[in-house]
Amino acid sequence: MQRSGGILPWLGLWLLLPTSAFAHATERGVILLLPTDLYIGGGAVVVALTFVLMAAVPATGLNALERARCKLGSAPAWNPLMPSAATLVIVLALIATGYLGNRDPLSNPLPLMLWTIWWVALTFLHAIFGNLWAFLHPWRALHYLLTALTPLDRWRQIPPMSYPEAAGYWPAIVLFLAFAWFELVYPAPQDPALLAHAVIVYFLITVTGTLLFGLETWLRYGEIFSIFFRIVSWLSPFGLDEEGRRRATFITIPGMRLLDVGVLPLSGMVFILLALSSVSFDGFSRTFLWLDFVGVNPLEYPGRTALIGINSLGLAAVFGALVSVYCLAVTLGHLLAKSDVPIGTQLGCFVVAIAPIAFGYHFAHYLPELLLDSQFTLRALSDPFALGWNLIGTRDMHVHASIVTNRTSIELIWNFQVVGIVAAHVVAVAIAHFLAIRLYARPRSAVLSQIPMTVLMIAYTMFGLWLLSTPAAG
Repeated sequence: MQRSGGILPWLGLWLLLPTSAFAHATERGVILLLPTDLYIGGGAVVVALTFVLMAAVPATGLNALERARCKLGSAPAWNPLMPSAATLVIVLALIATGYLGNRDPLSNPLPLMLWTIWWVALTFLHAIFGNLWAFLHPWRALHYLLTALTPLDRWRQIPPMSYPEAAGYWPAIVLFLAFAWFELVYPAPQDPALLAHAVIVYFLITVTGTLLFGLETWLRYGEIFSIFFRIVSWLSPFGLDEEGRRRATFITIPGMRLLDVGVLPLSGMVFILLALSSVSFDGFSRTFLWLDFVGVNPLEYPGRTALIGINSLGLAAVFGALVSVYCLAVTLGHLLAKSDVPIGTQLGCFVVAIAPIAFGYHFAHYLPELLLDSQFTLRALSDPFALGWNLIGTRDMHVHASIVTNRTSIELIWNFQVVGIVAAHVVAVAIAHFLAIRLYARPRSAVLSQIPMTVLMIAYTMFGLWLLSTPAAG
């Protein structure tokens, strides 16, 4: 097939795409009518002005913002075993629906609950309320059940193996890369039975890790979703302080808890960049630009199976490119600041500021999916095994697909997405500046060190807004 020299000649035909692609085409068709160039330019200006403003604020003012914290109250520390057990029961029931329920992913609770409620909605809630997964995950209950067995009971307190310090987050990086590949590249990540297989495999991996190295150690370094949700929870204004046997809840400025994270090891840096690169590639892989680059006519989109090889390479390439660009930006900042702080310390310090951007992309990318597929979820939960049940009275509810086809709602959603992308980069610039002030002895060095990082964040803002507005297929 002859490759096209551009995408504009296809736009009119693209708007005529039929069937399941119609809603997506209509959404992007409406967005193409908006002054997206103004949004992209305006977002870049806002991020740049944030850097200027942070550079102009005296250190005393920044210190006051850091200390802004209000205690809301305290309560006795409670055992999360019961909510963990409840989650375990729910997951086992969902696995059963994967095997026994409807074959249609939009009528089966497993793919809808996993991809829409858990991966999307729960991530959003972590950015608001904090680390909910630490109380809800099923691993604690499962670990306690297994270590109640006589041969394994001695492993509850003293695991048979010590976790190697050099391993860091590398096991989680490998697992997250596999998860991202399954979600973004594999042809059928929503197939209920296949997804049930995948959940069981991940359960076996996690159980093995918790038994060999201890529950808390594996949750900290190896269980990818405990790590991911913990990173997202750093953005929340709510936090917990230990007060003996009580836990005090406090509220602070959103994002300021990132300043308490400290310097991450190399593997921690790589994990955060992997989280951002994966959602970035998901958006980019659907664009006409990418499809044209790999020699595919977007009007004849062949599906994931035909692109599995090139998209696997693309996922790895975007990940490698982001790591390289981030390291380059920090290194240039190090040279501009003429700093004697080790470059490894700076890489592990400033990557924390990337966390808001990763969440911002996650929010913007999945928001339309959440609004539409959450309705399918409610409908599927009423009849999880396709037996004609109507457990919660929603089996026959009407799904309002117009939320992603109506011009007014599309514009509203797109504006929320734009705000999410820009706000995430504004927070990232601010946090990076706070960290630089802490790291460098002179304010001038702190400002100089952040010039390359700010350029990177401005570029990524424009890239994110372009992804929201450019024609896409699939």
